[in-house]
Amino acid sequence: MYHGVVRQPFESKPKPRSVNETSPDADEPPARLAVGPSDAAAVPGGVVPRRHELLQNRSFALLWGGQLVSMIGLQCLIVAGITLIADVSHSPLALLIPALCVTAPQVVLGLMGGVIADRLSRKRVMIISDLARALIVLTLLLVTTPGQIWILYAAAAGLALAGAFFDPARNASLPRLVPDHSLIAANGLIQSSHVIALILGPVIGGFALELWQPSAFLLASGAFVVSAAAVTLMRIPPNGRVAAEAGQTNLFRDVRDGLAFIRRSRVLRRVLAVTAVATLGAGAVLLLAIPHLKTTVGAGGLQYGIAMSALGLGSLLGCGLVTRLGQGVAATTMVGGMLILAGAAIVAFAYAPGYAVVLASVALIGMCLVVARGTLDALTQTVAPDEMRGRVQSAVHILIVSSAAAAAGFAAVLGSLVPPEIVFVAAAATTTAAGLAALLALREAADALRTVVAQPS
Repeated sequence: MYHGVVRQPFESKPKPRSVNETSPDADEPPARLAVGPSDAAAVPGGVVPRRHELLQNRSFALLWGGQLVSMIGLQCLIVAGITLIADVSHSPLALLIPALCVTAPQVVLGLMGGVIADRLSRKRVMIISDLARALIVLTLLLVTTPGQIWILYAAAAGLALAGAFFDPARNASLPRLVPDHSLIAANGLIQSSHVIALILGPVIGGFALELWQPSAFLLASGAFVVSAAAVTLMRIPPNGRVAAEAGQTNLFRDVRDGLAFIRRSRVLRRVLAVTAVATLGAGAVLLLAIPHLKTTVGAGGLQYGIAMSALGLGSLLGCGLVTRLGQGVAATTMVGGMLILAGAAIVAFAYAPGYAVVLASVALIGMCLVVARGTLDALTQTVAPDEMRGRVQSAVHILIVSSAAAAAGFAAVLGSLVPPEIVFVAAAATTTAAGLAALLALREAADALRTVVAQPS
């Protein structure tokens, strides 16, 4: 925390050993990048108030803005890709294969992205990943006949693989970009950008498709270029001694070391388990939401769009709430309480007597999930030492992707056998169980986060 003194961008500070830390040199970590002098100059006395730290932190603002643009572009791409598949192929498998192409590379090679994020410059990894995605998207302009649809499948796999390198590098960089006490709020903002993009992206993509179909792909490619440019302008300190030691080990050994670290860390295993179960519960709602709303409240496309807007507004509310709660509420309470509340909101959504209750429950779900997910990300970033942080974040990414895919499969199978309300109740019970587990099992991780936040700068 800041007590009248602003850290310089590359100034190191003593820091307690992370929970279950195994490195003998862990008491001398690399420098953390906080708010730079130019950021503090705008505030009288050189002290940046907590509420404005993230907005005035130039590097974080660039990261968040670039992520928002690239996520909007990705949503445009999804709309354009589904439309393209429908135009060139009438096979039901045509939509299933891209889903497998997206999931498989992230699960199989996801840990390799974390290794690269720990061995090389995380800034460089993010730039290369964004530029690679920009080029991959352009290959979709070549798809005009059913015989060329394999290009779309290859592009889907390539985009997923590039994302598996970008996401761990981004998440591992956050603790070096923002002050300790703003870490939860920073993760909440990152989560909110995904929901904002989910609201704006499909609309923008739809308009682009109406004007000229290739423009949607060009727009998505340009969005990744904008993200790469934003990352280029950021200031991120190097990964410390890991960069110097990168040539002394091989990639597969680094993967094994990362898995061994996770296996030895009881605290980290618990955080990852709660993250996986919470994703499994909340993810099951999305697949059946549209047919459920159509059946229960007679909702059409407009009503569903408004419901998605309510989800976005709730997420923005959660972003503001996590900033306030993170300053005085225990992490276990934030995660557990919000997941339990999200479970109740899912039940309310399932049995909503009217459209107004649907909107209120959806907004509440968005708020709760942003707070819980932002806090869980902060916990994983705090528990893992910097030299392991990329691999830990890649493990988180793999768990989320796998859990989301399992949730969709679970909802599809169960939804064909029982009414959607039963599926939602099962999802609510799973989400609530994750919340109760967080209250009981994450105290040690919360203590580690509290210790880091309490350290003077």
